[in-house]
Amino acid sequence: MESESPGPKVDDAFLNQFNYLQRTGALEDLAVLRNENRVLDALINDAASLFTLNSIETMMDFVTARILEQFIPTHLAILIEPPRGDELKQYCYVNLKPSAELVPASSYARIKEHFHDSPYPIAYEDFASDSPRDEGLLRFDPELLFPMCGIGGPFGFALLGRKIVGSAYTEVEKMYIDKFMRFLAIDIQNSLHRESSITDSKTGLFNHAYFTQRVAQEIAHVARHGADAGLIMLDVDHFKIFNDTWGHLAGDEVLNALAMTLKRTVRSEDVASRFGGEEFCVLAIECDKKKLMEVSERIRIAIEDMAVKYQGETLKVTASLGCCLIEPGLRAGADAFIEMADKALYLSKSGGRNRSTLYRQGLLDRAAAIRKRAISG
Repeated sequence: MESESPGPKVDDAFLNQFNYLQRTGALEDLAVLRNENRVLDALINDAASLFTLNSIETMMDFVTARILEQFIPTHLAILIEPPRGDELKQYCYVNLKPSAELVPASSYARIKEHFHDSPYPIAYEDFASDSPRDEGLLRFDPELLFPMCGIGGPFGFALLGRKIVGSAYTEVEKMYIDKFMRFLAIDIQNSLHRESSITDSKTGLFNHAYFTQRVAQEIAHVARHGADAGLIMLDVDHFKIFNDTWGHLAGDEVLNALAMTLKRTVRSEDVASRFGGEEFCVLAIECDKKKLMEVSERIRIAIEDMAVKYQGETLKVTASLGCCLIEPGLRAGADAFIEMADKALYLSKSGGRNRSTLYRQGLLDRAAAIRKRAISG
């Protein structure tokens, strides 16, 4: 009868080495390093995904999703100071769910000033030791503050409240948040600079150059897919007389109010632009003749209903509008279609103002469009 063979012997030298590493804490250090490497790998992947996002809103959705995989803070607030305008962009969350509660502007100013001098993450406790008690900020249960810096210095910050589950933030978690916020700051600043380059500085609407580019793209889309689109050009009636009467500051208030009215009135897929001076344009996507005139009249009535408060006075204006349909088969570029809308606008002005007029194609244009449709059909 054969005896069972003994199992493999553990080498005494190896066992001694293992015990030595365990006693000195080297194995624990190795585990920490491995965890840091995993976090860094995740950070690289997150940064690559982040840079594919164009809007700040989609970035915020991504940020909350990634933080949720790490931990849940009681509060999260990300504040961004746009390159133009005084209004802060705030994205605030309670338990990573959107919240209407906002950080006071005075709190933002103090924290920004701190990060201007020292652009590094800081525990709120350390920050508060050098500043007066801030009740408005304490509502956010602040624990950590992270700067968001660009070429011109800090333009925002991220605030994290304490963790709902678990102990205090670990050094690895702090490192992840810090690096991630640095990547986020770069992506946000790129988005803000792009927005500044394609929008009008006074009204925030798209500018002339971007609008013309979008019209050209829509003309190509119409030619390729056959769906109609429309252009609307509008002009504030007697605006020079208005400025002479009330002054240019009052005129600026009216232009800003008109821009806000356009944003509220047009559909989300449409493109509203300040074309220059008191002239504005709208590109109406997938819009037939009937719908185009409905959109134009909705805009005209909304402008007529505006009541602009200025120095105790209520100011009223009207606008004239010219419309042009972008149809398949019409061989024309963006400038030509804009000129057609401008001609219709002139007819609205000469016909009494405060009205909408549709540009009518000439017989040759109509014949060419019919012939093109017959051939393609």
